[in-house]
Amino acid sequence: MAGTKKIWVLPEIGDTVEASSKASLGLLTEARDIASKVGGAVSALVFTPESCDFSEVLAGYGVDGAYIFADPIFEFPSAEACTAVLLEKLREEKPWLFLMGDTPLGRELDPGLAVSLDTGLVTGCVRIDLSDPEKPVFYRYAYGDQLFQEIVFETGRTMLVTMDSRVLNVSPTTSKGAVKIQEFETALSPDTLLIKHLEYLPVDFRTVDVAEADTIVSAGMGAATDDLFPLVEELANLIHGTVGTTRPVIDEGKIPREKMIGQTGKVVSPDLYLALGISGATHHTGGIQDSGKIVAVNRDPQAAIFRSSDVGIAADLREVLPALIDKIKKAREDGAIL
Repeated sequence: MAGTKKIWVLPEIGDTVEASSKASLGLLTEARDIASKVGGAVSALVFTPESCDFSEVLAGYGVDGAYIFADPIFEFPSAEACTAVLLEKLREEKPWLFLMGDTPLGRELDPGLAVSLDTGLVTGCVRIDLSDPEKPVFYRYAYGDQLFQEIVFETGRTMLVTMDSRVLNVSPTTSKGAVKIQEFETALSPDTLLIKHLEYLPVDFRTVDVAEADTIVSAGMGAATDDLFPLVEELANLIHGTVGTTRPVIDEGKIPREKMIGQTGKVVSPDLYLALGISGATHHTGGIQDSGKIVAVNRDPQAAIFRSSDVGIAADLREVLPALIDKIKKAREDGAIL
């Protein structure tokens, strides 16, 4: 394909970095990296309920241009509403690649667009091989993340891809440029849409994706035992933390795979990472280095996890967990913490 390749990306962002999800910032980083390898230009598509200035966020991640679709209906964007305003633009511009996050919106939006555009799509993409920029190879996990499936598009139509958040790294650009922004007021009528927003249910901290969690209580093999794991869950509930884990625990089938943290799992960056009974293998610690504070408890004073920790406690979890839980409960009762 001759000329500059148009790379579209659909981040779910706010008007500041702090108001934007880590996965979306990682998606912008991925789009920028692809563009640098294939000679492309990145355009972001943003759905917003009101006109906002997104230039700071977009410029910070190397975006060249942006289409801003402003409409009150996008306070809770649905795939149906997004499709209604995207199709015409897609048919007109014919981007080379359209990246989305593997989020509820991305997974619902992409199949409908693929049918309408008579093209293919890759969901849950974990790697893109750009050795031949004219024929990229996309990889996704198969058979419980044990194998890779290779996918190649056979037509010259827009390639639709949702990226797995586990492989997205957040990296702001060092050279910010001006972002060419075009804003559209779509004025969609709710009466023309079959899907309507009825109610917003706040996210339960116990079900938050570990990649997005502010507090993580992570259980290694030393904490995922029948007698200790209930205490790990109780502690996580007390401090409103999401439970995470390591590959050995996953391989034992004790905790769901989506909770796995590390280079072969999810890269996390919580404000607090509490590592319980985790030895500290490099494939795990490589996924927690962006954490604000890492606190580790392990009965082995030589455990490698202590080299990656801000605070390390060499002690038996059978003594530490009950005492810590009791202390937090008492502080709650006394009003010392909320």
